[in-house]
Amino acid sequence: MVKVAAAQIKVTRSTEKNLNKIINCIRKTSSKNVDIVCFPEASLIHSKNKNTIKKIQFDDYLKKIKKSCRENKIHCIFGTNILEKNKIYNSAFFIDDKGKVIYRYNKVNLFRNEKGKVTSGKINKAIKTKFGKIGIIICWDISYPEFVKQLSRQGAWIIFCSSYIKNYGRELESYLQIPYVRAFENSCYFVSCDSANKDCAQYSIICSPSKIIKNIKGKEGLIVAELDRRKIVGLRKRYGLV
Repeated sequence: MVKVAAAQIKVTRSTEKNLNKIINCIRKTSSKNVDIVCFPEASLIHSKNKNTIKKIQFDDYLKKIKKSCRENKIHCIFGTNILEKNKIYNSAFFIDDKGKVIYRYNKVNLFRNEKGKVTSGKINKAIKTKFGKIGIIICWDISYPEFVKQLSRQGAWIIFCSSYIKNYGRELESYLQIPYVRAFENSCYFVSCDSANKDCAQYSIICSPSKIIKNIKGKEGLIVAELDRRKIVGLRKRYGLV
Protein backbone atom coordinates (compact mmCIF):
# COMPACT_ATOMS: atom_id res chain seq x y z
CA MET A 1 0.00 0.00 0.00
CA VAL A 2 1.08 3.58 -0.66
CA LYS A 3 -0.63 6.67 0.71
CA VAL A 4 -0.82 9.58 -1.73
CA ALA A 5 -2.10 13.14 -1.52
CA ALA A 6 -2.99 15.91 -3.96
CA ALA A 7 -2.47 19.40 -2.52
CA GLN A 8 -4.80 21.79 -4.33
CA ILE A 9 -3.24 25.12 -3.39
CA LYS A 10 -3.47 28.64 -4.78
CA VAL A 11 -0.39 29.50 -6.82
CA THR A 12 0.86 33.10 -6.64
CA ARG A 13 3.41 35.24 -8.45
CA SER A 14 5.48 35.25 -5.25
CA THR A 15 7.92 32.34 -5.20
CA GLU A 16 8.44 32.87 -1.47
CA LYS A 17 4.72 32.51 -0.74
CA ASN A 18 4.52 29.45 -2.96
CA LEU A 19 7.49 27.88 -1.16
CA ASN A 20 5.85 28.44 2.23
CA LYS A 21 2.63 26.81 1.04
CA ILE A 22 4.51 23.82 -0.32
CA ILE A 23 6.49 23.33 2.90
CA ASN A 24 3.38 23.74 5.08
CA CYS A 25 1.57 21.11 3.00
CA ILE A 26 4.55 18.76 3.22
CA ARG A 27 4.39 19.00 7.02
CA LYS A 28 0.62 18.56 7.06
CA THR A 29 0.59 15.52 4.79
CA SER A 30 3.50 13.99 6.68
CA SER A 31 1.41 14.14 9.86
CA LYS A 32 -1.19 12.06 7.98
CA ASN A 33 1.49 9.45 7.15
CA VAL A 34 1.36 10.26 3.43
CA ASP A 35 4.10 8.70 1.30
CA ILE A 36 3.86 10.93 -1.79
CA VAL A 37 2.32 14.40 -2.06
CA CYS A 38 1.71 16.07 -5.42
CA PHE A 39 1.45 19.83 -6.05
CA PRO A 40 0.08 21.78 -9.05
CA GLU A 41 1.89 22.72 -12.23
CA ALA A 42 4.31 25.66 -11.81
CA SER A 43 3.48 25.71 -8.10
CA LEU A 44 6.90 27.15 -7.17
CA ILE A 45 7.98 29.57 -9.92
CA HIS A 46 4.92 30.54 -11.91
CA SER A 47 6.37 33.23 -14.18
CA LYS A 48 7.19 32.67 -17.85
CA ASN A 49 9.28 35.84 -18.03
CA LYS A 50 13.01 35.15 -18.49
CA ASN A 51 14.13 38.31 -16.69
CA THR A 52 11.91 37.51 -13.72
CA ILE A 53 13.10 33.90 -13.48
CA LYS A 54 16.76 34.98 -13.75
CA LYS A 55 16.41 36.93 -10.52
CA ILE A 56 15.08 33.90 -8.61
CA GLN A 57 17.68 31.72 -6.88
CA PHE A 58 16.01 28.43 -7.76
CA ASP A 59 18.69 26.26 -6.13
CA ASP A 60 18.04 27.92 -2.76
CA TYR A 61 14.33 27.17 -2.97
CA LEU A 62 15.00 23.62 -4.11
CA LYS A 63 17.31 23.03 -1.14
CA LYS A 64 14.54 24.09 1.25
CA ILE A 65 12.02 21.71 -0.32
CA LYS A 66 14.56 18.88 -0.29
CA LYS A 67 15.29 19.57 3.38
CA SER A 68 11.58 19.54 4.21
CA CYS A 69 11.09 16.19 2.46
CA ARG A 70 14.05 14.73 4.33
CA GLU A 71 12.92 16.04 7.72
CA ASN A 72 9.32 14.95 7.21
CA LYS A 73 10.25 11.64 5.55
CA ILE A 74 7.98 12.14 2.57
CA HIS A 75 8.22 12.12 -1.23
CA CYS A 76 6.95 15.15 -3.13
CA ILE A 77 6.22 16.17 -6.71
CA PHE A 78 6.12 19.88 -7.45
CA GLY A 79 6.00 21.94 -10.61
CA THR A 80 8.07 24.97 -11.55
CA ASN A 81 9.18 27.02 -14.52
CA ILE A 82 12.95 26.99 -14.72
CA LEU A 83 15.55 28.75 -16.86
CA GLU A 84 18.44 26.78 -18.37
CA LYS A 85 20.76 28.01 -21.12
CA ASN A 86 18.37 30.91 -21.69
CA LYS A 87 15.45 28.53 -22.28
CA ILE A 88 12.38 28.20 -20.08
CA TYR A 89 11.18 24.69 -19.24
CA ASN A 90 7.94 23.74 -17.51
CA SER A 91 9.25 21.06 -15.16
CA ALA A 92 8.12 18.66 -12.47
CA PHE A 93 10.62 17.61 -9.78
CA PHE A 94 10.26 14.36 -7.85
CA ILE A 95 12.06 14.38 -4.49
CA ASP A 96 12.32 11.31 -2.27
CA ASP A 97 12.07 11.02 1.52
CA LYS A 98 15.85 11.40 1.83
CA GLY A 99 15.74 14.81 0.15
CA LYS A 100 17.18 13.62 -3.14
CA VAL A 101 15.88 14.64 -6.57
CA ILE A 102 15.28 11.28 -8.22
CA TYR A 103 13.60 12.59 -11.38
CA ARG A 104 12.95 15.76 -13.30
CA TYR A 105 10.48 15.84 -16.16
CA ASN A 106 10.23 18.67 -18.70
CA LYS A 107 6.73 19.02 -20.15
CA VAL A 108 6.63 17.61 -23.67
CA ASN A 109 3.14 18.54 -24.88
CA LEU A 110 2.86 22.29 -24.52
CA PHE A 111 -0.45 24.14 -24.47
CA ARG A 112 -0.98 26.89 -27.06
CA ASN A 113 -0.19 29.79 -24.69
CA GLU A 114 3.19 28.20 -23.82
CA LYS A 115 4.44 27.83 -27.39
CA GLY A 116 7.06 30.43 -28.21
CA LYS A 117 7.74 31.03 -24.51
CA VAL A 118 8.49 27.56 -23.16
CA THR A 119 10.81 24.93 -24.64
CA SER A 120 9.31 21.48 -25.02
CA GLY A 121 10.89 18.51 -23.29
CA LYS A 122 11.91 15.50 -25.37
CA ILE A 123 11.29 12.35 -23.35
CA ASN A 124 9.54 10.91 -20.33
CA LYS A 125 9.84 7.59 -18.56
CA ALA A 126 8.47 5.57 -15.66
CA ILE A 127 10.42 6.12 -12.44
CA LYS A 128 11.68 3.34 -10.18
CA THR A 129 10.79 3.95 -6.54
CA LYS A 130 10.51 1.84 -3.40
CA PHE A 131 6.76 1.77 -4.09
CA GLY A 132 7.22 0.36 -7.58
CA LYS A 133 7.24 2.34 -10.81
CA ILE A 134 5.29 5.58 -11.10
CA GLY A 135 4.77 8.09 -13.89
CA ILE A 136 4.62 11.89 -13.95
CA ILE A 137 2.98 14.10 -16.57
CA ILE A 138 2.07 17.80 -16.65
CA CYS A 139 -1.36 19.20 -17.52
CA TRP A 140 -1.85 19.15 -21.32
CA ASP A 141 0.13 15.90 -21.60
CA ILE A 142 -3.06 14.20 -20.40
CA SER A 143 -4.70 14.96 -23.76
CA TYR A 144 -2.34 12.53 -25.53
CA PRO A 145 -3.41 8.95 -24.70
CA GLU A 146 -0.43 7.23 -26.31
CA PHE A 147 1.99 9.54 -24.51
CA VAL A 148 0.45 8.50 -21.18
CA LYS A 149 0.22 4.86 -22.26
CA GLN A 150 4.00 4.62 -22.68
CA LEU A 151 4.39 5.12 -18.92
CA SER A 152 2.01 2.30 -18.03
CA ARG A 153 3.70 0.06 -20.61
CA GLN A 154 6.96 0.72 -18.77
CA GLY A 155 5.34 -0.50 -15.55
CA ALA A 156 3.96 2.67 -13.92
CA TRP A 157 1.01 1.70 -11.72
CA ILE A 158 0.36 5.24 -10.45
CA ILE A 159 0.44 8.28 -12.74
CA PHE A 160 0.61 11.77 -11.25
CA CYS A 161 -0.52 14.81 -13.23
CA SER A 162 0.36 18.30 -11.99
CA SER A 163 -1.87 20.88 -13.66
CA TYR A 164 -2.91 24.50 -13.88
CA ILE A 165 -6.08 24.10 -15.94
CA LYS A 166 -7.36 27.45 -17.15
CA ASN A 167 -11.16 27.56 -16.98
CA TYR A 168 -12.04 28.65 -20.50
CA GLY A 169 -15.50 27.05 -20.22
CA ARG A 170 -16.25 25.24 -23.48
CA GLU A 171 -14.69 21.77 -23.17
CA LEU A 172 -13.84 22.04 -19.47
CA GLU A 173 -16.34 19.45 -18.21
CA SER A 174 -15.16 16.94 -20.81
CA TYR A 175 -11.53 17.63 -19.86
CA LEU A 176 -12.24 16.95 -16.18
CA GLN A 177 -13.37 13.42 -17.01
CA ILE A 178 -10.06 12.51 -18.67
CA PRO A 179 -8.19 11.42 -15.49
CA TYR A 180 -10.80 8.72 -14.93
CA VAL A 181 -10.51 7.60 -18.57
CA ARG A 182 -6.72 7.47 -18.38
CA ALA A 183 -6.95 5.39 -15.19
CA PHE A 184 -9.25 2.90 -16.93
CA GLU A 185 -7.38 2.54 -20.21
CA ASN A 186 -4.01 2.21 -18.44
CA SER A 187 -5.25 -0.02 -15.60
CA CYS A 188 -3.59 2.32 -13.12
CA TYR A 189 -4.30 4.80 -10.36
CA PHE A 190 -4.38 8.39 -11.55
CA VAL A 191 -3.68 11.39 -9.31
CA SER A 192 -4.46 14.77 -10.85
CA CYS A 193 -3.56 17.89 -8.84
CA ASP A 194 -4.84 21.27 -10.02
CA SER A 195 -4.41 24.80 -8.70
CA ALA A 196 -7.07 26.43 -6.49
CA ASN A 197 -6.81 29.74 -8.37
CA LYS A 198 -10.15 31.25 -9.42
CA ASP A 199 -9.20 31.27 -13.11
CA CYS A 200 -8.54 27.52 -12.98
CA ALA A 201 -10.71 24.41 -12.96
CA GLN A 202 -9.94 24.01 -9.24
CA TYR A 203 -10.53 20.27 -9.53
CA SER A 204 -8.19 17.57 -8.24
CA ILE A 205 -8.91 13.86 -8.24
CA ILE A 206 -7.55 10.49 -7.16
CA CYS A 207 -9.12 7.62 -9.08
CA SER A 208 -8.70 3.94 -9.77
CA PRO A 209 -9.70 2.23 -13.05
CA SER A 210 -13.10 1.47 -11.52
CA LYS A 211 -14.03 4.48 -9.39
CA ILE A 212 -13.30 8.01 -8.23
CA ILE A 213 -11.72 7.58 -4.81
CA LYS A 214 -11.42 11.22 -3.72
CA ASN A 215 -11.88 14.62 -5.31
CA ILE A 216 -11.93 18.29 -4.36
CA LYS A 217 -13.46 21.18 -6.28
CA GLY A 218 -13.57 24.95 -5.92
CA LYS A 219 -11.32 25.42 -2.89
CA GLU A 220 -7.90 24.90 -1.39
CA GLY A 221 -7.35 21.61 0.39
CA LEU A 222 -5.87 18.12 0.49
CA ILE A 223 -7.24 14.83 -0.71
CA VAL A 224 -5.61 11.64 0.56
CA ALA A 225 -6.01 7.98 -0.42
CA GLU A 226 -4.34 4.61 0.15
CA LEU A 227 -3.57 2.78 -3.09
CA ASP A 228 -3.12 -0.98 -3.38
CA ARG A 229 -0.71 -2.14 -6.07
CA ARG A 230 -2.07 -5.69 -5.97
CA LYS A 231 -5.39 -4.51 -7.43
CA ILE A 232 -3.59 -3.01 -10.42
CA VAL A 233 -1.60 -6.20 -11.01
CA GLY A 234 -4.85 -8.17 -10.99
CA LEU A 235 -6.63 -5.79 -13.38
CA ARG A 236 -3.75 -5.82 -15.84
CA LYS A 237 -3.78 -9.60 -15.93
CA ARG A 238 -7.57 -9.70 -16.32
CA TYR A 239 -8.09 -7.10 -19.05
CA GLY A 240 -4.72 -6.97 -20.82
CA LEU A 241 -5.01 -3.27 -21.66
CA VAL A 242 -1.35 -2.72 -20.79
